Amino acid sequence: MESVGAILRREREAQEKTVEDVAKSTRISSQTIAALEDDRYSALPAAVYVKGHLRTYARYLDLNEDEIVEKYLRFTQQQKESDELDEWDEVELVLHEEQRTATRRWVWIGAAAVAVCAVIIIWSLAGRRPPTSPTSPSPGAAQEEVPAPVVAAQTAQQDTMIEWNKLELVAIARARTWLRVSVDGTPVSDLTMEAGAQRSWEADERFQLDVGNGGGLELYLDGEFLGTAGSGSRLVEGLVVDENGMSR
Repeated sequence: MESVGAILRREREAQEKTVEDVAKSTRISSQTIAALEDDRYSALPAAVYVKGHLRTYARYLDLNEDEIVEKYLRFTQQQKESDELDEWDEVELVLHEEQRTATRRWVWIGAAAVAVCAVIIIWSLAGRRPPTSPTSPSPGAAQEEVPAPVVAAQTAQQDTMIEWNKLELVAIARARTWLRVSVDGTPVSDLTMEAGAQRSWEADERFQLDVGNGGGLELYLDGEFLGTAGSGSRLVEGLVVDENGMSR
């Protein structure tokens, strides 16, 4: 069975295009294109980013991008995922952890309720004056215990909504570059990234970047490949990334 990389290389050569032609038009680095054509997926970021590159490359060559991604998933023996959820992989993981946390809270609340009932029953058997009903605590106790699960559930729901609305920016250096990042108007990073290094940030609305080597830095927003910050080794200033993509 012909691999995904072999299909891409064959179609590119049939169209008499070079790797540099593809890199210039798609803003995917030449190293990444070579890795895709050689099926060296371990040299690339997580699967969600590989699929984004494959879709961009297939679209450039007028190939069926869905078939290319499905063939990649079969080739790497990964479970097929819904295309609409590709860019939300990490968010789904956060939501799953929030659900587990909420479940643990309910378990502890249930255990506390059982302990209270046990104390009431022991008092009753010892001949002390019990409440009106072992299962009906006094009004004061009801006001203390009942709201707890409601507040916990509301807190978990609010935390989940906050996580869902966050924007995540991932930067991967393909060459050595200086980088300054501001999140929602606040400077948060001023660093030099070596080739192969990867960093990520979260924002409510937008990011602003100054990049020393624009062509050497790949950017991803919520798992979607945006392209390189610029072209060649030029300085890029005032690059804005928000839910609409990149702009200056």
